[in-house]
Amino acid sequence: MNSALTRKLEAAVTILTGHGALKDRLALAYSKYLEHLEQQELPEATQREFAELSLAMHRARALPGDTIVRASIRKLSNEEAERYASLAVRMYGLHMADLATARIPIRSASIRSSTPLAALLALDSPATSAGAHAKLSNRAQRA
Repeated sequence: MNSALTRKLEAAVTILTGHGALKDRLALAYSKYLEHLEQQELPEATQREFAELSLAMHRARALPGDTIVRASIRKLSNEEAERYASLAVRMYGLHMADLATARIPIRSASIRSSTPLAALLALDSPATSAGAHAKLSNRAQRA
């Protein structure tokens, strides 16, 4: 998957979890790492909210010497700033989950050799002999 996206999301989350006022951290994270992301490259579950974030970051008119993003963030309530910061964290988490899912091959039950449940349950039975117990135990460890 997209390693540039991973780096940008991780850097944004690192800034958001750092020190300082939340609105300052949000302005820096958005301006530096999130502003130029394409909505389609983000996890599907967060694309609509990211579009809302992008609109919110460009609502206010910037005064001389200011940026539109900083001006827009100043207009946000604390709750809105928290929601947008949480969105960045969720985007990163979902993206990492997508990467993990893509990298882990799922083994088919028909390929995997497994010990039948009855055999495993028999291990706890006092009637199981020591030899059978060892044989079943070895079989379970190999599965």
